[in-house]
Amino acid sequence: MSGNSDKTVAAKSVDEENLNLGARLYADVVRYAEMGDHRTGSDVDLQTSSWLRDELQAVGIEAAFETWPLRQFHVEACWVGIYGQRIEAFPLWFPKAMETGPQVARLVLTEEGDEVAVTGSIALVRFDDNMVTRASCHARIINELTQAGAQAIIGCSPHPSGEIYGQNVIPPYNQVPWPIPVAMIAPRHWHILEQAARRRYEVAFQLSGHDNPASYARNVIGRLARGPRWIIVSTPQSGWFRCGGERGAGIALFLKLAGWAANSKQDNSFLFLSNSGHEIGHMGIHHLFEDVALPRPEVTDCWVHLGASIASLHWEDKDGVLIPDGPERDSWLFGSQDIQALLAKGFRELEHLTPEIYNRKHGEIRWILERGYSAFSLMGPHKFFHLKSDGPEGVCPNLLEQIAKALIGTLSNVSEARPSSLPDPEQGTPLHHSTGTPV
Repeated sequence: MSGNSDKTVAAKSVDEENLNLGARLYADVVRYAEMGDHRTGSDVDLQTSSWLRDELQAVGIEAAFETWPLRQFHVEACWVGIYGQRIEAFPLWFPKAMETGPQVARLVLTEEGDEVAVTGSIALVRFDDNMVTRASCHARIINELTQAGAQAIIGCSPHPSGEIYGQNVIPPYNQVPWPIPVAMIAPRHWHILEQAARRRYEVAFQLSGHDNPASYARNVIGRLARGPRWIIVSTPQSGWFRCGGERGAGIALFLKLAGWAANSKQDNSFLFLSNSGHEIGHMGIHHLFEDVALPRPEVTDCWVHLGASIASLHWEDKDGVLIPDGPERDSWLFGSQDIQALLAKGFRELEHLTPEIYNRKHGEIRWILERGYSAFSLMGPHKFFHLKSDGPEGVCPNLLEQIAKALIGTLSNVSEARPSSLPDPEQGTPLHHSTGTPV
C-alpha cells in the first residue's frame, strides 16, 4: 500500500513540475525585463548577476562570480531640444559627455559627398550601418566631422520600427570614447531635425553621464560536479535596454535547465555560465575564455548557448495594429556538424527551428565553435530587437515550454551521441574563479 502511495506522490510531483511550465518560464522573462535596462556594469546588470547566482545556489549548484574590469559610461541625460520640445536620443558607444551643460549651436545637415562648413556647429548625419565595427561608416564620418570643426554629432540609422536601435560595438569603440559627443535619434524624428537644419536653426544638445574607468561587471559561474564528462550551458545577461525578448527567454531557459540538471540522474557534470558585456564586444565571454579554466572540448559532450530572441513571436501590421501570427520566422538553430542528428531528433516537434551548421560571423556561439567545442545555439532577431520597447510581450509562453522540453530532451540524449570509440578521459582542470573587484 505504501509503495503505491509513494509512486502516486512521485507522479503527482512530476505533473506539478510540468503544470503551467510555460507560464512559470514566462514569469522569469517578466522579472528580467522589469528590472530595467541591462547595460553592462549597471546596477541592474549587477542585480541580475546576483539573482542568477542565488537561483543556481537555491537548486544546489555551486555558484560564484567572475568579476572583471572595464571602462563604462553611465548615462544620465541624452536629448535634443528644438521647437520647445525635447527629442529623446541615446549615446553612440563609447560616449563622450558634454563638458558643461547642453551645447547650443546651429544644426548643419551633412550628407555623403557634400562639402558643408560645420565649424562650431552640431552636425546632423545619417549612418547607414547598425553596428559599430572597424568596417562600418561610423568612425570615418565622426573623425572627418571632428577634423572639420563640428562640436557634436546627432546621428540617425534607418530602422523599420522608427525607434532608436541600440548599436552593438566592438573593440576599440567599446572602451575608447569618440572625440566629440555623438548620439542617435529615432528615424521617426529625423524629419523634424532635417527641417530645422535646412532652416539653419539652433538646437540644444545634451549628453551627460558618468565615465567610470574603474567600473566592473560580473559573469556567473555555476558548477555541478558529477562524472568526468561535461555539459556546458551559457547565456548572455546584458544588453542596451530592458531586453525582454532579446535576453529574457534565454535567462528563463538557463534557470530551467539548472533546475533540471540539479534534479536529473544525468551522469554528466554541468557548468552554467551567464556573461555580461554582450553589447560591447562580447567582453564577458572573452573573459571567461581568458580567465577561467573551462573544461576542455575533448571532455565536453555538448555546449548549448542560449542566444537572442528565443521563443519570440512574429508580428503582422494590420491597419496599424500589431498582431502576432506564430513564431518569429527568423529563428535559427545553429550547431557544429557533429551534433546535427542530435538536434534534428531533439527539436523535431518545432517546425520553425531546423538545425543548420553554423556558417555566420555573429553571435557568441562563434567563439565557442572556434575553440573546437561540440555546440549549438538558439538565436535570431525579432520585431523589437535592440529597441527600448523590447519588453516581455514579444515572448510566447507556449513556445518557451516547447523549447524547454526540446532542450531537456536533447541534453538527456547527449550521451547517446557520444562516439562509442571515445573513452571517458580524466576530468579536466578544476574551475578557477578570477579575483576581481570585491562584491
